[in-house]
Amino acid sequence: MSNVVAMTKMMTVVSVILLALLMDSGRVMADESIVPDQDAGPEREPYWNLFLDDHVIARSTGFRRIVRHPKPRGVVLKADKPWEGLGANPLYVGQRQAGGYEMYYRAHWPLKRGNQPPRFDHPPYTSKIAYAISDDGVHWEKPHLGFMDAPAEVDRDFWPPYPMAQGKTEDNNLVPCGHPRDMWAHGNVRDPAKRFTMSQNYGQPSDVSWGSEMSDPVTDRNWLNKFKRSGGYKVSYYTTIEYWDDLNNEWVALRQAPNHPPTRVGGRYASPDLQNWTLQDFLYPDAHDSTDPRYFDEVYGMLGVHMEGIVFAFAYWFIGDETHPSTEDRGRIGTNTGRGTMEVRVVTSRDGGRTWDRTSSREAWIPHGTEEDSYDRQVRLDCTPLRVGDEDWFYAGVSNEDHLGFRRNYRDRVGYSEGALYTQKHNRYVSLTAGNRPQILITKPLEVTGKTLQLNVDAGRGVVQVGIGIDKPIEHPNGGWPFKALLPHYMVEDRWGNSHLVEGFGLDDCQPVNVDSIEHDVEFREAKLESLMGQTVRLYLMVHDADLYGFRFK
Repeated sequence: MSNVVAMTKMMTVVSVILLALLMDSGRVMADESIVPDQDAGPEREPYWNLFLDDHVIARSTGFRRIVRHPKPRGVVLKADKPWEGLGANPLYVGQRQAGGYEMYYRAHWPLKRGNQPPRFDHPPYTSKIAYAISDDGVHWEKPHLGFMDAPAEVDRDFWPPYPMAQGKTEDNNLVPCGHPRDMWAHGNVRDPAKRFTMSQNYGQPSDVSWGSEMSDPVTDRNWLNKFKRSGGYKVSYYTTIEYWDDLNNEWVALRQAPNHPPTRVGGRYASPDLQNWTLQDFLYPDAHDSTDPRYFDEVYGMLGVHMEGIVFAFAYWFIGDETHPSTEDRGRIGTNTGRGTMEVRVVTSRDGGRTWDRTSSREAWIPHGTEEDSYDRQVRLDCTPLRVGDEDWFYAGVSNEDHLGFRRNYRDRVGYSEGALYTQKHNRYVSLTAGNRPQILITKPLEVTGKTLQLNVDAGRGVVQVGIGIDKPIEHPNGGWPFKALLPHYMVEDRWGNSHLVEGFGLDDCQPVNVDSIEHDVEFREAKLESLMGQTVRLYLMVHDADLYGFRFK
């Protein structure tokens, strides 16, 4: 009998070991399938060097760096359905397979709980993802889909002035999923099998699914079946993975980090396998940000976008009013900032979002409204940019009340959120601007990787010319001692006419640039850039009464 027991125990141990090995094998296989194949898919467009920071600049004279605000186009997605009593926030806009555009957005509405409303508090609410379509990206239609229940009407008498949801109907545009993300356009992914990502659920723990195409729920009721479950899960109930960080080989999502005293901060959530997540890198206010109790700076949240070879974070910046705390105590450090406005600022990272450059973030990129009832009293950008012609379109969630206004500040009206559109010429976040005296910018050493040099430039009122130089020693002609100097000690040429500029690529050899273009081809009178292919050079840009946004080799 003892031998049978021993044999049974041994078989049990072996079974456990085999099961563990099989599980581990499956896990490894799943991990390998989760990593994107960066050798697949179409070739990327060459990246632009943009002037949001000084990364590519070796030397410059009297330029002003100017943050360029997108043009506000007003509210384009209105909260006008019973299931949108507290608002509608855009989360994804893309090309629709049937033509035109599609939008996934967050709809949220207040709920009744019990027979009596609580006093002076905000009602409980719930959120679901809704779907809209448009021919022009401005006028949006909410199709009747019939996938799930939503409130049929609102009751404004139960707890005035809140539009409390009541009844049920399937005659709505809600969808049973999270919102998608275009990983080709904004996620640093080339793998066709992982072009789109979508979570299967919204507002609860959910795994991540991949799709190679986006069909829509209007024309294909089984559109979700085109997404394959990855076996990994998203880090948050409400966000999705945002990009693949190929410097650190991990998936990344950006959002507000927990435990925010003394201020809120943005956090970088990262995982190599969508199973094991870490939070160890942050974006936070620094010593140059306001600590005035009336205008207290905090990072409320972040949208991460991988573009032009770097990470952009569109940070929604909270300007808190600590003279109106929502509670008196938030622990030993700081007070709980309740009321406040929100705006969007742009920060960049060149190490996958671990550290952030805030050169361009000292002022709002999309400012908030200044009036108490402005439709854009709060602005949050949760939706990646949409390229339309030579413009970038940004769909932001806007609110007509201060954060945590509720009944504390607005007793006679309900604040709600809607979707507003902002447009801007492509990649024109920040310019280096020269006035009516010519200024010179010299780049750091760059490899010539294309046959054409392109500028994103507005020289419609002035002129830009480009020279190309190669570092070399220049002998000092005076004195009885040998003296040599390397760039950038000289600007373009020294006082004796010696220059680092390559023959045929001097400033005077460049055809003057006097156009407004997001991708203007620079031409030289006789020389061809192709002759410098693979060499390390510096660009010398002479800018007179013009705005320079960036350059690239193509």
